Formats: sequence, C-alpha cells, structure tokens
Amino acid sequence: MTAANLVPDMRYVRASDVVATDMNGETVMMDVQKGSYFALTGSGSQIWEQLAEPKRVDELIAALDAEFDATSVEDFEGLITGFVGDLVAKGLVKPAD
Repeated sequence: MTAANLVPDMRYVRASDVVATDMNGETVMMDVQKGSYFALTGSGSQIWEQLAEPKRVDELIAALDAEFDATSVEDFEGLITGFVGDLVAKGLVKPAD
C-alpha cells in the first residue's frame, strides 16, 4: 500500500506481530513473522508511538503538528502520509479492525 492508497476515514494501528523497543532514542522493531528488522529515529519514532492506538492519518498529522514546528516543512502532510503508507506496505502498520 502506498500513500495514495491510504483510506482517509480508516484508522491505522501497529501490527500485532511487530515487537519494538527504544534504544537510546531510536525505535528498533522486528517483524516476528518475517524476521525483518527496522529502525526509526526522530519523527518516525513519534509516529510509531502515536500508532499504539488506532488513528486516522489526519489525526496523526494533527498530533505531530502540535509536537513539531511544521511551518518549516513544505509538505508536512505529504511526508507523514507517505511514511505511514510505507509502514503499511512493509506490514508494520495495518488498518484497525
């Protein structure tokens, strides 16, 4: 799934078979089923934290906008939407039931 395929009204949440931990400010994750490892830093870790509970992409954007100074980022919404799309494509995030 790409950012273009994300459904605006759908809530997304972390996949249950992904384990993650914080290691000195970096979120290190493992997809247990696939045996794949991933690492997130900075705002990627913040997005991962936000997705502990089901959220629509617009809710995620609003939460992160409150945390970061998004005025300096030209396409803040596009970056977050693209990142969430990548997480979904990798199976780390899924549509909430």
